[in-house]
Amino acid sequence: MKNNLRLLTLISMMIALSYLFMFLEFPIPALFPPYLKIDPSDIPAVFTGIFIGPIPAIIVELVKNVLHGLFSQKDPNFSGEIANFFFGLAFILPVSIFAKVVKSKLKTWSNTAFMLRFLPFFALSTLLSTFVMALVNYYFTFPLYGMSEHAVKIAGIISVTPFNLFKGALITLAVFALYNPLKILFLRYIK
Repeated sequence: MKNNLRLLTLISMMIALSYLFMFLEFPIPALFPPYLKIDPSDIPAVFTGIFIGPIPAIIVELVKNVLHGLFSQKDPNFSGEIANFFFGLAFILPVSIFAKVVKSKLKTWSNTAFMLRFLPFFALSTLLSTFVMALVNYYFTFPLYGMSEHAVKIAGIISVTPFNLFKGALITLAVFALYNPLKILFLRYIK
């Protein structure tokens, strides 16, 4: 019972952090269109997936986007939150499934060992999330903004694809940088 309460508390903390991190969004105007913004909100979900499992990580992604959609009032059709959810889902699944397979070894791996073993899965996560976002943008997001012609959608996907690759690389670097300090926190909660 005590362990379940600790896990629930940790998952709730990750949801709260993810939700708050969504407000730290910023554009990178020199590289990408101004409507594409980077935020660190997927990082807590990735750590949740690594240390707790894929299902809690999906819950973190879902709840943070629902909360942001309900309380931010930025986009009445929730297209940003839906896109963010699908990006996060595609990003966390390969990494968290691999982490579940090697869970007993996570406690002993140093930061370097973690990076070497997880790098292919973070690369897969980046490529998968970029591919999923191309589909989500083509079939859902772009039509919501009135982009209905095939050529316009393809041009949009070509402009968004480098952004998604960049975002995946940034998340990967952040997770690698934060792995050792956060490993201690997570392992304390999930004994």
